[in-house]
Amino acid sequence: MNKIAKIEQTVPVGERASVTDLNQVRVFAEVARLASITAAANVLGMPKSSVSRDVNRLEHGLGTTLFSRDGRRLVLTEAGATFAEYAQRFLAGIDEAADAVAATSTIASGVLTVQATYWLGHALLVPLVTTFMERFPRVDLVLDMKDFSNLSTHNWDVQITAGTLADSSHISRRLTEMTLRLYASDDYVRRRGVPNSIAELGQHQVVDKHWANDTSPWREVAWENQATIRPRLVVNDMIAIAHAVRRGAGIGWLPTFLAEQTAEQRPLIHVLPHLAPTAIPIYAIFQRRREISPKVRVFVDFCAVSLRPAGTDEGC
Repeated sequence: MNKIAKIEQTVPVGERASVTDLNQVRVFAEVARLASITAAANVLGMPKSSVSRDVNRLEHGLGTTLFSRDGRRLVLTEAGATFAEYAQRFLAGIDEAADAVAATSTIASGVLTVQATYWLGHALLVPLVTTFMERFPRVDLVLDMKDFSNLSTHNWDVQITAGTLADSSHISRRLTEMTLRLYASDDYVRRRGVPNSIAELGQHQVVDKHWANDTSPWREVAWENQATIRPRLVVNDMIAIAHAVRRGAGIGWLPTFLAEQTAEQRPLIHVLPHLAPTAIPIYAIFQRRREISPKVRVFVDFCAVSLRPAGTDEGC
Protein backbone atom coordinates (compact mmCIF):
# COMPACT_ATOMS: atom_id res chain seq x y z
CA MET A 1 0.00 0.00 0.00
CA ASN A 2 1.28 3.44 -0.85
CA LYS A 3 2.07 5.59 2.13
CA ILE A 4 0.25 8.80 3.00
CA ALA A 5 2.70 11.51 3.90
CA LYS A 6 2.84 12.27 7.63
CA ILE A 7 4.82 15.50 7.37
CA GLU A 8 2.59 18.41 8.33
CA GLN A 9 2.22 20.90 5.53
CA THR A 10 1.36 24.54 5.78
CA VAL A 11 0.14 27.10 3.30
CA PRO A 12 2.43 30.13 3.06
CA VAL A 13 1.01 33.30 4.57
CA GLY A 14 -1.10 35.22 2.10
CA GLU A 15 -1.85 32.19 -0.06
CA ARG A 16 -5.23 30.44 -0.14
CA ALA A 17 -5.49 26.64 -0.07
CA SER A 18 -6.96 25.47 -3.36
CA VAL A 19 -8.86 22.47 -4.68
CA THR A 20 -8.92 22.24 -8.45
CA ASP A 21 -9.96 18.64 -9.07
CA LEU A 22 -13.41 17.42 -8.02
CA ASN A 23 -12.35 13.81 -8.58
CA GLN A 24 -9.70 14.18 -5.87
CA VAL A 25 -12.43 15.23 -3.45
CA ARG A 26 -14.55 12.19 -4.36
CA VAL A 27 -11.56 9.89 -3.92
CA PHE A 28 -10.70 11.48 -0.57
CA ALA A 29 -14.31 11.10 0.64
CA GLU A 30 -14.26 7.37 -0.17
CA VAL A 31 -10.90 6.85 1.56
CA ALA A 32 -12.21 8.75 4.58
CA ARG A 33 -15.40 6.66 4.65
CA LEU A 34 -13.57 3.33 4.45
CA ALA A 35 -10.38 4.35 6.31
CA SER A 36 -8.42 2.41 3.71
CA ILE A 37 -6.80 3.15 0.37
CA THR A 38 -7.13 -0.49 -0.69
CA ALA A 39 -10.85 -0.65 0.13
CA ALA A 40 -11.49 2.71 -1.56
CA ALA A 41 -9.60 1.57 -4.67
CA ASN A 42 -11.75 -1.57 -4.85
CA VAL A 43 -14.99 0.39 -4.56
CA LEU A 44 -13.89 3.06 -7.02
CA GLY A 45 -12.42 0.58 -9.48
CA MET A 46 -9.09 2.43 -9.46
CA PRO A 47 -5.48 1.32 -8.90
CA LYS A 48 -4.29 1.88 -5.33
CA SER A 49 -1.46 4.05 -6.67
CA SER A 50 -3.98 6.39 -8.32
CA VAL A 51 -6.04 6.69 -5.15
CA SER A 52 -2.95 7.44 -3.09
CA ARG A 53 -1.76 9.97 -5.68
CA ASP A 54 -5.11 11.80 -5.65
CA VAL A 55 -5.04 12.04 -1.85
CA ASN A 56 -1.46 13.31 -1.90
CA ARG A 57 -2.28 15.95 -4.51
CA LEU A 58 -5.31 17.07 -2.54
CA GLU A 59 -3.17 17.40 0.58
CA HIS A 60 -0.63 19.42 -1.40
CA GLY A 61 -3.34 21.75 -2.71
CA LEU A 62 -4.79 22.24 0.75
CA GLY A 63 -1.39 22.56 2.34
CA THR A 64 -2.12 20.16 5.17
CA THR A 65 -2.12 16.48 6.07
CA LEU A 66 -5.54 14.82 5.96
CA PHE A 67 -4.64 11.34 7.24
CA SER A 68 -2.32 9.76 9.77
CA ARG A 69 -1.77 6.06 10.41
CA ASP A 70 -2.89 3.92 13.34
CA GLY A 71 -1.23 0.60 12.55
CA ARG A 72 -2.61 -0.46 9.16
CA ARG A 73 -5.65 1.82 9.45
CA LEU A 74 -5.87 5.37 8.17
CA VAL A 75 -7.15 7.95 10.64
CA LEU A 76 -8.39 11.42 9.75
CA THR A 77 -6.39 14.26 11.22
CA GLU A 78 -8.30 17.18 12.71
CA ALA A 79 -7.98 19.00 9.39
CA GLY A 80 -9.01 15.82 7.55
CA ALA A 81 -12.15 15.38 9.65
CA THR A 82 -13.13 18.99 9.02
CA PHE A 83 -12.56 18.68 5.30
CA ALA A 84 -14.42 15.33 5.16
CA GLU A 85 -17.51 16.91 6.73
CA TYR A 86 -17.57 19.75 4.19
CA ALA A 87 -16.66 17.42 1.32
CA GLN A 88 -19.63 15.15 2.03
CA ARG A 89 -22.01 18.11 2.00
CA PHE A 90 -20.42 19.47 -1.16
CA LEU A 91 -20.57 16.17 -3.04
CA ALA A 92 -24.16 15.59 -1.97
CA GLY A 93 -24.98 19.09 -3.22
CA ILE A 94 -23.27 18.41 -6.55
CA ASP A 95 -25.25 15.19 -6.98
CA GLU A 96 -28.52 16.93 -6.13
CA ALA A 97 -27.71 19.78 -8.49
CA ALA A 98 -27.00 17.30 -11.29
CA ASP A 99 -30.29 15.52 -10.60
CA ALA A 100 -32.16 18.82 -10.53
CA VAL A 101 -30.73 19.83 -13.90
CA ALA A 102 -31.47 16.38 -15.35
CA ALA A 103 -35.03 16.58 -14.05
CA THR A 104 -35.68 19.70 -16.14
CA SER A 105 -35.38 17.48 -19.20
CA THR A 106 -38.05 14.98 -20.16
CA ILE A 107 -35.45 12.91 -22.03
CA ALA A 108 -33.58 10.29 -20.01
CA SER A 109 -29.86 10.43 -20.72
CA GLY A 110 -26.45 9.87 -19.20
CA VAL A 111 -24.64 6.94 -17.57
CA LEU A 112 -26.74 4.83 -15.21
CA THR A 113 -24.91 2.54 -12.77
CA VAL A 114 -27.00 -0.38 -11.57
CA GLN A 115 -25.63 -2.61 -8.84
CA ALA A 116 -26.89 -6.13 -8.07
CA THR A 117 -25.69 -9.51 -6.89
CA TYR A 118 -24.36 -11.76 -9.63
CA TRP A 119 -27.39 -14.00 -9.80
CA LEU A 120 -30.00 -11.21 -9.74
CA GLY A 121 -28.01 -9.42 -12.40
CA HIS A 122 -27.71 -12.48 -14.64
CA ALA A 123 -31.21 -13.84 -14.08
CA LEU A 124 -33.25 -10.62 -14.06
CA LEU A 125 -31.32 -7.68 -15.50
CA VAL A 126 -29.24 -9.07 -18.36
CA PRO A 127 -32.34 -10.36 -20.21
CA LEU A 128 -33.81 -6.83 -20.08
CA VAL A 129 -30.89 -4.64 -21.11
CA THR A 130 -31.23 -4.96 -24.88
CA THR A 131 -34.84 -3.82 -24.86
CA PHE A 132 -34.08 -1.04 -22.38
CA MET A 133 -31.19 0.32 -24.46
CA GLU A 134 -33.32 0.25 -27.60
CA ARG A 135 -36.13 2.11 -25.86
CA PHE A 136 -33.84 4.68 -24.20
CA PRO A 137 -30.94 5.21 -26.63
CA ARG A 138 -29.44 8.12 -24.68
CA VAL A 139 -28.94 6.13 -21.48
CA ASP A 140 -25.68 4.16 -21.15
CA LEU A 141 -25.78 1.29 -18.64
CA VAL A 142 -23.11 0.08 -16.23
CA LEU A 143 -24.13 -3.21 -14.60
CA ASP A 144 -22.00 -3.63 -11.48
CA MET A 145 -22.53 -7.24 -10.36
CA LYS A 146 -20.94 -8.46 -7.14
CA ASP A 147 -21.48 -10.96 -4.36
CA PHE A 148 -23.75 -9.70 -1.61
CA SER A 149 -20.98 -8.94 0.89
CA ASN A 150 -19.39 -6.51 -1.59
CA LEU A 151 -22.46 -4.47 -2.44
CA SER A 152 -21.46 -0.87 -1.89
CA THR A 153 -23.51 1.88 -0.30
CA HIS A 154 -21.93 4.41 -2.68
CA ASN A 155 -21.26 4.98 -6.37
CA TRP A 156 -24.45 3.57 -7.84
CA ASP A 157 -27.72 5.01 -9.10
CA VAL A 158 -29.98 1.99 -8.61
CA GLN A 159 -29.44 -1.16 -6.60
CA ILE A 160 -31.46 -4.35 -7.08
CA THR A 161 -31.73 -6.41 -3.92
CA ALA A 162 -33.80 -9.25 -2.46
CA GLY A 163 -35.12 -9.66 1.06
CA THR A 164 -35.45 -7.35 4.03
CA LEU A 165 -34.50 -3.71 3.48
CA ALA A 166 -32.37 -2.34 6.29
CA ASP A 167 -31.45 1.18 5.12
CA SER A 168 -34.35 3.63 5.38
CA SER A 169 -32.24 6.48 3.96
CA HIS A 170 -33.03 5.20 0.46
CA ILE A 171 -36.20 5.12 -1.58
CA SER A 172 -37.38 1.64 -2.52
CA ARG A 173 -39.81 0.23 -5.05
CA ARG A 174 -40.93 -3.37 -5.02
CA LEU A 175 -40.40 -4.86 -8.47
CA THR A 176 -41.42 -8.48 -8.13
CA GLU A 177 -41.02 -11.41 -5.78
CA MET A 178 -38.94 -14.56 -5.71
CA THR A 179 -40.72 -17.89 -5.18
CA LEU A 180 -38.33 -20.58 -3.96
CA ARG A 181 -38.94 -24.28 -4.53
CA LEU A 182 -36.79 -27.41 -4.17
CA TYR A 183 -35.51 -28.85 -7.45
CA ALA A 184 -33.41 -31.76 -8.63
CA SER A 185 -32.29 -32.99 -12.05
CA ASP A 186 -33.84 -36.05 -13.66
CA ASP A 187 -30.38 -37.66 -13.59
CA TYR A 188 -30.16 -37.18 -9.82
CA VAL A 189 -33.67 -38.55 -9.30
CA ARG A 190 -32.86 -41.65 -11.37
CA ARG A 191 -29.77 -42.29 -9.24
CA ARG A 192 -31.02 -41.34 -5.78
CA GLY A 193 -34.80 -41.34 -5.95
CA VAL A 194 -37.25 -38.65 -4.78
CA PRO A 195 -37.58 -37.75 -1.09
CA ASN A 196 -41.13 -38.04 0.25
CA SER A 197 -40.60 -35.83 3.30
CA ILE A 198 -38.21 -33.20 4.57
CA ALA A 199 -36.86 -35.77 7.03
CA GLU A 200 -35.75 -37.93 4.09
CA LEU A 201 -33.51 -35.13 2.85
CA GLY A 202 -31.03 -36.43 5.39
CA GLN A 203 -30.40 -39.34 3.01
CA HIS A 204 -29.95 -37.03 0.03
CA GLN A 205 -27.31 -34.60 -1.20
CA VAL A 206 -28.46 -31.03 -0.55
CA VAL A 207 -27.01 -28.05 -2.40
CA ASP A 208 -27.35 -24.82 -0.43
CA LYS A 209 -26.09 -21.23 -0.32
CA HIS A 210 -25.14 -18.53 2.15
CA TRP A 211 -28.45 -16.72 2.57
CA ALA A 212 -28.52 -12.97 3.22
CA ASN A 213 -31.19 -10.51 4.41
CA ASP A 214 -33.12 -13.21 6.31
CA THR A 215 -33.99 -14.97 3.05
CA SER A 216 -33.13 -18.56 4.01
CA PRO A 217 -36.10 -20.83 3.25
CA TRP A 218 -34.81 -23.40 5.72
CA ARG A 219 -35.60 -21.13 8.65
CA GLU A 220 -39.28 -21.41 7.76
CA VAL A 221 -39.77 -24.95 6.46
CA ALA A 222 -37.24 -26.76 8.64
CA TRP A 223 -38.63 -25.17 11.80
CA GLU A 224 -42.19 -26.13 10.82
CA ASN A 225 -41.10 -29.72 10.24
CA GLN A 226 -38.61 -29.89 13.12
CA ALA A 227 -35.88 -31.00 10.76
CA THR A 228 -32.14 -30.37 10.64
CA ILE A 229 -30.61 -29.93 7.19
CA ARG A 230 -26.89 -30.48 6.56
CA PRO A 231 -25.94 -29.51 3.01
CA ARG A 232 -23.35 -31.53 1.12
CA LEU A 233 -22.41 -28.55 -1.08
CA VAL A 234 -22.57 -24.86 -0.17
CA VAL A 235 -22.16 -22.23 -2.88
CA ASN A 236 -22.35 -18.44 -2.51
CA ASP A 237 -24.10 -17.77 -5.83
CA MET A 238 -27.56 -18.81 -7.04
CA ILE A 239 -26.48 -19.18 -10.68
CA ALA A 240 -23.79 -21.65 -9.57
CA ILE A 241 -26.37 -23.56 -7.52
CA ALA A 242 -28.62 -23.80 -10.57
CA HIS A 243 -25.73 -25.22 -12.63
CA ALA A 244 -24.82 -27.69 -9.87
CA VAL A 245 -28.41 -28.89 -9.46
CA ARG A 246 -28.81 -29.28 -13.25
CA ARG A 247 -25.68 -31.42 -13.31
CA GLY A 248 -26.99 -33.78 -10.65
CA ALA A 249 -25.05 -32.52 -7.63
CA GLY A 250 -28.12 -32.68 -5.39
CA ILE A 251 -31.39 -31.06 -4.36
CA GLY A 252 -31.46 -27.31 -3.88
CA TRP A 253 -33.67 -24.25 -3.53
CA LEU A 254 -34.02 -22.24 -6.71
CA PRO A 255 -36.25 -19.32 -7.70
CA THR A 256 -38.96 -20.58 -10.03
CA PHE A 257 -38.02 -17.98 -12.67
CA LEU A 258 -34.47 -19.38 -12.71
CA ALA A 259 -35.40 -23.08 -12.56
CA GLU A 260 -37.90 -22.69 -15.39
CA GLN A 261 -35.43 -21.11 -17.83
CA THR A 262 -35.40 -24.31 -19.88
CA ALA A 263 -35.28 -23.17 -23.52
CA GLU A 264 -31.99 -25.01 -24.08
CA GLN A 265 -31.96 -27.31 -21.05
CA ARG A 266 -33.94 -30.25 -19.75
CA PRO A 267 -36.51 -29.17 -17.15
CA LEU A 268 -35.76 -29.68 -13.49
CA ILE A 269 -37.98 -31.80 -11.26
CA HIS A 270 -39.88 -30.04 -8.49
CA VAL A 271 -39.49 -32.16 -5.34
CA LEU A 272 -41.38 -31.91 -2.03
CA PRO A 273 -43.95 -29.50 -3.54
CA HIS A 274 -45.73 -29.12 -0.19
CA LEU A 275 -42.72 -27.13 1.06
CA ALA A 276 -43.58 -23.59 0.01
CA PRO A 277 -41.73 -20.87 1.96
CA THR A 278 -43.00 -17.31 1.83
CA ALA A 279 -42.05 -15.46 -1.35
CA ILE A 280 -39.11 -13.06 -1.04
CA PRO A 281 -39.61 -9.49 -2.36
CA ILE A 282 -37.17 -7.99 -4.84
CA TYR A 283 -36.67 -4.22 -4.69
CA ALA A 284 -35.05 -1.42 -6.62
CA ILE A 285 -33.53 1.10 -4.24
CA PHE A 286 -32.15 4.51 -5.09
CA GLN A 287 -30.89 7.64 -3.39
CA ARG A 288 -33.32 9.85 -1.49
CA ARG A 289 -32.99 13.23 -3.21
CA ARG A 290 -35.27 16.14 -3.94
CA GLU A 291 -35.26 15.34 -7.65
CA ILE A 292 -35.18 11.83 -9.13
CA SER A 293 -33.26 11.95 -12.38
CA PRO A 294 -35.11 10.79 -15.52
CA LYS A 295 -32.59 8.00 -16.16
CA VAL A 296 -33.32 6.49 -12.72
CA ARG A 297 -37.05 6.95 -13.07
CA VAL A 298 -37.31 5.32 -16.50
CA PHE A 299 -35.10 2.38 -15.52
CA VAL A 300 -37.05 1.59 -12.36
CA ASP A 301 -40.37 1.98 -14.19
CA PHE A 302 -39.12 -0.25 -17.00
CA CYS A 303 -38.02 -2.97 -14.56
CA ALA A 304 -41.29 -2.79 -12.61
CA VAL A 305 -43.30 -3.35 -15.80
CA SER A 306 -40.96 -5.96 -17.29
CA LEU A 307 -40.73 -8.01 -14.09
CA ARG A 308 -44.41 -7.70 -13.21
CA PRO A 309 -45.82 -11.11 -12.28
CA ALA A 310 -48.19 -12.53 -14.87
CA GLY A 311 -51.83 -11.68 -14.31
CA THR A 312 -51.23 -8.49 -12.32
CA ASP A 313 -51.95 -4.92 -13.36
CA GLU A 314 -49.29 -3.35 -11.14
CA GLY A 315 -45.85 -4.33 -9.88
CA CYS A 316 -46.16 -6.38 -6.74
